[in-house]
Amino acid sequence: MAASPSSLHVDIVSGFDPALVRVHGDLDIASAPSLRAALAPLLHRRVELDLTDVAFIDSSGINALTAHHRHCGLAGGRITVIESSRSVQRVLHITGVDAILTHPRDPEDPGRGRREDPPHTP
Repeated sequence: MAASPSSLHVDIVSGFDPALVRVHGDLDIASAPSLRAALAPLLHRRVELDLTDVAFIDSSGINALTAHHRHCGLAGGRITVIESSRSVQRVLHITGVDAILTHPRDPEDPGRGRREDPPHTP
């Protein structure tokens, strides 16, 4: 059974540059439109996406992320996944989306109040 759109919660901290977006819940066919709607006003901004509290992501969630990435490029913004749960990290890696959406943090712009980067495992 697919999750309801209410199973996704998006927190946006837009006072920072880049804006921090924390996503909680499952990112699937039912909730991907909610994520798209939440991210739409941020197309022109740099956005750091924290997917630590996303337990499940399907192709609709991947599509929402890659579509936002494309639209950001046209609008002058950028989206970067800075953290994710192990299950999301695995899906991003298997699909190759991690190469598009994850970038090392700039030590000169570490982001305020953010956790340290998780250890890199090959």
